[in-house]
Amino acid sequence: MNKKIILIFLLTFIALAVLYLYSFGPLSGAITARVNPSSLKPTAVQSFDVYHNKDLAENFYTIKFPQTWQLESKSPGSYHFNFNNGSGSAELQDIADNTTLELFVLSQDESKLKKNIKGYSRINYQKMFVGGNDAYQLIYQSAQNGANYETVKTYIAGKDHAAVLTLTAPQNNFANLQPLFTSILDSFQWENK
Repeated sequence: MNKKIILIFLLTFIALAVLYLYSFGPLSGAITARVNPSSLKPTAVQSFDVYHNKDLAENFYTIKFPQTWQLESKSPGSYHFNFNNGSGSAELQDIADNTTLELFVLSQDESKLKKNIKGYSRINYQKMFVGGNDAYQLIYQSAQNGANYETVKTYIAGKDHAAVLTLTAPQNNFANLQPLFTSILDSFQWENK
């Protein structure tokens, strides 16, 4: 009987060792994160200007754009900027009371984009939240003067209007600008909520 107990003990020990190796050890398939030396290089800090739009009652908003971007025009409820080979804007869009923001985006605005923008091709569409508000984001490609561009257009629900944030860049540089575009989008907030 002692041999049976020793054999059971050894089999249990081996089973636990194998279980450990498959769960936590080299046989687990777990990937160990390694530091990429190039990711440790300091990056330039982007400075932003804050814009407070108080042109239309019930639709006051704040947004931040990079200081290096050139303000091209400001009309009631909107700002338009240019930067190296790209553009950005924040505008107010009146949404009819008999529709929803999502229906407006998909049935009205995207139809206009398809008609008016050469080489329009939708890449992605998603519902999201911006500053706690429902938002819909449309990402598309287009062609202009022989160059390919990518645009992210985000529609943010408000009390009376929607805010529409549009950011466009050359397709080959769009991925590099995505973190900057995300920080601009994250800076948006309605002031009268």
